[in-house]
Amino acid sequence: MSYKTKHFYEFEEFRLDVENSSLWREGKLISISPKALKTLILLVEKRGEIVSRDELLEKVWKETFVEEGNINYTISLLRKTLENKELIRTISRRGYSFTATVKEISQNGKSSPEILTHEPKPSAEKRPFHWILVSVLLVSILFVPSFAYLWRGDKPATASQSENSEAMHAYTRGKMILAARNVENREEKAIEEFQKAITLDPTFALPYAGLAEGYNAIAVKTSYPQSLGNYAKAKVAAEKTLALDANLAEGYSIRGWLKRQADWDWQGAENDLRLAIQLDPNNATVHKRLSQLLSTLGRHDEALAEVKIAYKLDPINDYVLSARFPILEARREYTEALKESEQFLRENKGNNYAVRAHATFVYHKEDFAKVIEIGEESLAKDSTKNAFAWFSLLATSYYKTGQLDKADETLRQLERLAQTDTKALYSLAMNYAELGRPNDAIQALQKCFEAHEERMAWLKVEPRFANLQNDLRFQKLLQTMNFR
Repeated sequence: MSYKTKHFYEFEEFRLDVENSSLWREGKLISISPKALKTLILLVEKRGEIVSRDELLEKVWKETFVEEGNINYTISLLRKTLENKELIRTISRRGYSFTATVKEISQNGKSSPEILTHEPKPSAEKRPFHWILVSVLLVSILFVPSFAYLWRGDKPATASQSENSEAMHAYTRGKMILAARNVENREEKAIEEFQKAITLDPTFALPYAGLAEGYNAIAVKTSYPQSLGNYAKAKVAAEKTLALDANLAEGYSIRGWLKRQADWDWQGAENDLRLAIQLDPNNATVHKRLSQLLSTLGRHDEALAEVKIAYKLDPINDYVLSARFPILEARREYTEALKESEQFLRENKGNNYAVRAHATFVYHKEDFAKVIEIGEESLAKDSTKNAFAWFSLLATSYYKTGQLDKADETLRQLERLAQTDTKALYSLAMNYAELGRPNDAIQALQKCFEAHEERMAWLKVEPRFANLQNDLRFQKLLQTMNFR
């Protein structure tokens, strides 16, 4: 009878299990993306040698289109995971080399030549007791958890699918409802379906990601303090998703987005979103989210590149089609944006966002009479749907066209809304900035900051705050939000 020998690599406080594709640190399993793990395995197996970027592309990303920036990100992610930049050395223009001392250990206790001593190796019949103890412990660590699952009838906590068909159906219904823009209270209805799926199968990871998405959507619609409560629920659900399945792209996608929306943790958000892309390169939503994050940081070229990828992956989704608008606005490319918004509006005539996006670029082109025409017509149809956004555009447009009474009245309407709605308050700050009231603008933005209004994520690149750019108080606010 032949036995297959399993090998592990040990370095520093880490153990790398190649066959089971896992990395452990002091007995604890570490969450790491498949691509990062494959990269680490290749580097460890070729320790002391130089692994070229071409070899990484061939062996880790074989048959997958990838930009070289993904290699840089993966190496950076690995160094962060290992908490030691020196373990992976960059060889200028040649590649990377793994520098740690590595022990190769077989499952039956035999050691590789790298750790042999000059003492004679004990035979199987006369192996010292401590070797037997080590072997027993090793087998226990490797196999007892699996036996326990079989004994209890549980499933491993990495389930991105469910054997319970009703749970799968409930999750699917929740996803469909959440994606339907014309369903009233869609977020609450979707959350109800995700909760059903979780009740039917508590080890099913995807419904938790759905919960996080649902609570995030509610948080975006609500204002302080309700928004903070919903963000908190979303974060708990996102972490539960990844606790159940550490390789689930949906989990990293929503967690990364929450880091942008709720925490203003720009680097953490980028890390999670890029990890989600590594796990699922064909997820248009993640590429779109990454594009928005990059744009809010002023990295507009990178943002447009991500939008381009998202569009190729999903060219008919309104969510993706409109992704270029905020980026073009941040870049001050109003002519191109106006052209695209006109096309988008022709194809989505009943879409309120399409109308407002078009009006925004008409505003930036300073056709204020046209803005008034569009805004008044939209408010006549529905005076409750994002009224604060229309009031903000109209207030300045009335001033610019000399209609001072209407301007004052519209600004007062916006101020009344701003008393209870931080989204209206953020829009009001734009008007104050444009109308030469910097003190009022800064005060409004400070309140938005204290209430953690999610629109503050655009503060650095918002063109309507141009008059505040040289204000030291505005600069300090940017610094406080880690934009500087």
